[in-house]
Amino acid sequence: MNILIVHAHENPSSFSSALASTARTYFERNGASVTVSDLYKQQFNPVGGKHDFKKQSNAEYYKYALEQFHAHNETSFASEIKREMDALTKADVLIFNFPLWWFDMPAILKGWVDRVLAYGFAYGGDYGLYKKGRFKNKRAFLSITTGSPESFYNLKGMHQRTLSDILRNIHEGILGLVGFDVQEPFVAYAVSRSSAQERKEILKKYSSYLHHHFGESYITE
Repeated sequence: MNILIVHAHENPSSFSSALASTARTYFERNGASVTVSDLYKQQFNPVGGKHDFKKQSNAEYYKYALEQFHAHNETSFASEIKREMDALTKADVLIFNFPLWWFDMPAILKGWVDRVLAYGFAYGGDYGLYKKGRFKNKRAFLSITTGSPESFYNLKGMHQRTLSDILRNIHEGILGLVGFDVQEPFVAYAVSRSSAQERKEILKKYSSYLHHHFGESYITE
C-alpha cells in the first residue's frame, strides 16, 4: 500500500507535524510505502499560473484550466507539479494534514489542490466525477488540528455549526468530487490549550484511528 501525506504546517515542532509523523511511523511499521509532501519545507507555490507549464497551447485566449488540459495531454506540466501528480497517482491513500484556519485549509494546501488536481489530470477528459472519478477505489481523509474546543462545533455551540458542515466542501467538493472514498476525519481539538499528557493521549487515539481504518488486512492487501 502507498500512502501520500500532504502536510501543511510550517513548524516541524507543531502538533500538526506530530500527527503527520505519527501517521508516517504507523504506516511504515506496517509495511506501507509513505511519501510526505511537506509543502512549507518545499516552499510550494500556492499560486497557479503560466509557470505551471513547460509550454503553452497556441490558444489566442489564455485560460488556466484549458492550459492544464493541454499540459496533461502533452505531458508538459512543470516538474514541481508533475512530482506531486506522480505521488498522487501512486497513492492508495491520501491524507491532508493541516491546521483548520478560518473554517478551511491553509492557502498553501488550497494551492496544492488548485495546481495538482488539474483539469484533464484529476477530472475532465477521460475522467468523470464522484463515483466515476479518477481516484475511485482509493481512500482519503483529513487529519486536522483546531484552535477551538470540540464543544464549539455544534448547532448550539459558539460556531453554531458542526465540523461536518465546515468540512463538507473539502470532503465532497474536492476529495469526493474526484472519486476518493472519503473516511471520517481525525480531529485534534484545541491542541494549543492541551497539556503535554493530553497531547500524548491524542496521538495514541490517532494511532488507534489508523489501526481501525487501515489495519494490517488493509495495508498488506
